[in-house]
Amino acid sequence: MFDRLITWFTPERRVALAFPAEIALGAFLMLALMLDQAWRGGFLAAVITFTVAVLLGLGVALHRVRPELALASLVASGSIGVFGTLFYGPPINGFVYVAAAIVMFGAAAHGSPGVRWIALAFSGLAALVIFVTGIASSGVFYGVDLGYVVRQATFVLMTSAFALVPWLLGELVRSIRNRRQLSATVATVSTQRDAALTRADLEAERTRVARDVHDIVAHSLTVVIAQADGARYATAGDSPAAADAFETIAQTARDALADVRVLLTELRHTQEAGPQPGLADLDALLDSMRDSGLTLEVREFGDRGRLTESRELALYRIVQESLTNALRHGDGAAAVELEWGDQAVDLVVTNEARGAADEGERGHGIDGMRERASLAGGELSVHDGAMFRVRARLPLEAEPAEVLA
Repeated sequence: MFDRLITWFTPERRVALAFPAEIALGAFLMLALMLDQAWRGGFLAAVITFTVAVLLGLGVALHRVRPELALASLVASGSIGVFGTLFYGPPINGFVYVAAAIVMFGAAAHGSPGVRWIALAFSGLAALVIFVTGIASSGVFYGVDLGYVVRQATFVLMTSAFALVPWLLGELVRSIRNRRQLSATVATVSTQRDAALTRADLEAERTRVARDVHDIVAHSLTVVIAQADGARYATAGDSPAAADAFETIAQTARDALADVRVLLTELRHTQEAGPQPGLADLDALLDSMRDSGLTLEVREFGDRGRLTESRELALYRIVQESLTNALRHGDGAAAVELEWGDQAVDLVVTNEARGAADEGERGHGIDGMRERASLAGGELSVHDGAMFRVRARLPLEAEPAEVLA
C-alpha cells in the first residue's frame, strides 16, 4: 500500500498539488490570525487584522510560484502591522512568524537574485530588531552579575539568529536543486559526447573498410579491364566476334569500377540509404527549379542514351547543383543543354553571374560536382566570369555486343 502511494505521488503530481496546498495553508493562517485577534479591539483593529491576514495568506500561497509578489505581500502586511501595533495594539500572533518564515524560504529557494538579496536584507533587519528588542527587554544593561549579562546576551543573539534560518534553508534547497540540474546537464553532455565519439569511430571504420575494398576491388577490375583490352586488340584481326565480346567485358568492368567508386564514396560520407534520383527524375527537378522562381531554358539534342545508375545520379546531382548556384548567385535565369552522342552525353549549364561569389559559397559545390564526374568516369569544367558556365561529359554505357554462335 505504501509503495503504491509512493509510485502514484510522482513529481508531476507533487507540482500539481503543491499550489492548492499552499493556498490552503495561507487560508488557515489567515483564519487563525483573524479569529485570535479580531475580538481584541474595535472595528478598525478588526479591519487591520483582516488586511494583515489576507496579505500573509496571499504571501504563503505565492511563495513558490511568485516569490517576488509573496515578498511584497509580506512587506505590506508588516507595514500595516506596525501601524496597528502603534495605535491599536499588536494585531499579530505566532502565525505571523510562521507565514513570514515561509515567505522568506520561498524567496531564497525560488526567487531571482534580486529577490533573494532583498529577502536576505529583510531577514537581517528582522534579526537586528529582535536582537535590539531582546537586549532592551532582558535587563542586560541593568544587570550587575557578569555571568547573567553574558547568558542573556547569548540567548538573545541565538534567538535573533533564528530570523536568518528560513533564508538559509531556502538557499540550501536552491543549491541542492541547482546541483541536481547541473548533474543532469553533465549527464546529457556526456551522453552526447559518447554518441559523437561513437559516430566518429564508426565513420573511421567505414572509411577504413571503404579504403580496403577500393584497394582490392579497384585493383582486380583494373586488371580485368587491361586483360580484356589486350585480348580485344589481339583478336581483332582473327575473330571480330571475340573482339566485340572482350570490348563488352572491358566496358562492363569500367562501369562496375565507376559504380564501386561511387558506392565507396557514399560509404565514406555516410549518406542515407534508399533509392537515388536518376535520369527519370531529371524533368521533375527542372520543374521544381522553375517553381522556385528560376527562369529556365532547356534544350536537349539526340536520343537519351544508356547510363549506369552511378552516372545517372552524377548527371542529376550536377544539374541540381548547377541550377541551385544559378538560383542563388545568378540573375534568376539559366539555360541547360543536353547533347546525347554515341559515346557520351554532354551537359552545359549557363547563367549570368551577378558578381563574383566567395570561394566558400560555391567552392564546395563545384568540388563535389568535379568529384562526382570523375568517379563516374567523366570530366567537368567550370568557367567563372560574367557568364557562369558548367560543362560536364559522362560516358554512355556500351551497347551489348551480339556474339555470333
